Amino acid sequence: MNRLPISPARISETLHRLAYFQSWPDAALEHLAAGSKIITLPKHGAMAQKNERLEFLYVVVSGLIRVFIPLPNNMERVVSLVGPGESLGEACLVLDEVCPYHAVAGKDSHLLAIDAMVFRRELGKDIALTRQALEMVSRRFMENLRDTEICAQRSSVLRVASYLLLHRPTPEDISFTFQLPARKQDVAAKLGLTQETLSRVLGFLDKQGLIQVNAGKIRIEDAPRLAQITTMKNCND
Repeated sequence: MNRLPISPARISETLHRLAYFQSWPDAALEHLAAGSKIITLPKHGAMAQKNERLEFLYVVVSGLIRVFIPLPNNMERVVSLVGPGESLGEACLVLDEVCPYHAVAGKDSHLLAIDAMVFRRELGKDIALTRQALEMVSRRFMENLRDTEICAQRSSVLRVASYLLLHRPTPEDISFTFQLPARKQDVAAKLGLTQETLSRVLGFLDKQGLIQVNAGKIRIEDAPRLAQITTMKNCND
C-alpha cells in the first residue's frame, strides 16, 4: 500500500467530487481533507486484514476492492465488491471493533483514506451526517441480506438468475444490459459458486434465449421469463 504525494487541495477536490460526501458542508470536508491521504493498491494488494484495527475510513476513487471472509481449505466467501464512490470501514470505526474481513484490490486501485478520529469527530458534530452514515450502513446490511438469500438457494441456476435480476433498472424493464462489476471468479465466489459453475449456468441461460454474454457484459433478453425461474422450487443445476 503506497501513499501518493498529493497536496491537501487535491484531496479536498477529490472529497468534493465523491458522491459519498455530496451533502457534507464545506467546513467538514476541509477538516476531513486535513486528515486524509490518497493511497494506491496494485491488483491483489491488501487494504485490510481480518482482526486488525482500522485506522481509516476508505472510499474507493478508482478500481475495485474485494471484501471476503477466509474459509477452510483455502476457500473464501466474498462479502462484497466495493467500486468507485463506495466506502468500507464505517461499522468498524463506529463500533471501535477489529476488522472482520480481508479486503484486497481486485484491480489496480486508488483509495481515499480518512483518519478515523477525524471522521468520527465530524459525524458527532452534525446529526444529519450521522443519519446519512447510518443509512449507508443500513443499505449495505440489506444488500448483504439479499446476497445471503440468493446464496441460500440450493440450485446454482436460481442463484445466478436472482443475481442477474438484481441489476434490473426497474420492474417494468423487459430487457437490459449491464457490466459484471468484477471478474467471473469474484462474482462466482460472491454467489457461493465456482467460476466453472457460473460460466456453465450463464451458457445454459444463453442457450435458452434469456441472456446474451459478451465477455463481462451481459444482456438480459427476457427479464420476466428469467424471473419465473427464480420462483421455481424444483430447479436442478
